[in-house]
Amino acid sequence: MRTSMVYRLTVPKFHRLAASGVFEDDRVELLDGVLTMMTTGPAHDYAVSQLGNLLGDLLPRDRWWVREEKPLRLGLFWQPQPDIAIVRGTNREHAAQTPTRLDVALIVEVSDTTYAKDAGKKLRWYQRCGIQTYWIVDLSRRRVEVRELGTHGLEEAVFYSEGDQVPLILDGQERGRVAVAELLV
Repeated sequence: MRTSMVYRLTVPKFHRLAASGVFEDDRVELLDGVLTMMTTGPAHDYAVSQLGNLLGDLLPRDRWWVREEKPLRLGLFWQPQPDIAIVRGTNREHAAQTPTRLDVALIVEVSDTTYAKDAGKKLRWYQRCGIQTYWIVDLSRRRVEVRELGTHGLEEAVFYSEGDQVPLILDGQERGRVAVAELLV
């Protein structure tokens, strides 16, 4: 009898594979040691770019950096590429090292077909890593879901719909608001 097992990659092995060119132009992220393909479409791409621009306009560039679809190192087997991450510090400060959980103040995933993964596996992992705040821009339901991720359990999600503005709270301080309608096409 044959059994099959999944071979889990570590982040360093994932980096070696990527450096070898094996992925070419494929967009992949490492979730729990498993390579996961990342797919996007026009509405997703619009929402990511629009949100990146809006958040960038709200934040002082000498204290916060808005990263779009770039990796974070969140553990030995986890290197996701969230759609948006707000990282403490400047781009230059992270030029030599991928940001870790200690650098991240907010993660945003834009979901059209990936809601189950974004609200399941990714949500639980972000919480375990100590990420403070997590947004899911749910394109199908035309809303933004906001969760404060505490170490003692998840707070109830707060949902913002098209007529609402989502408060951007970083390190306990409101930095501005984002209109949900501006993220939707």
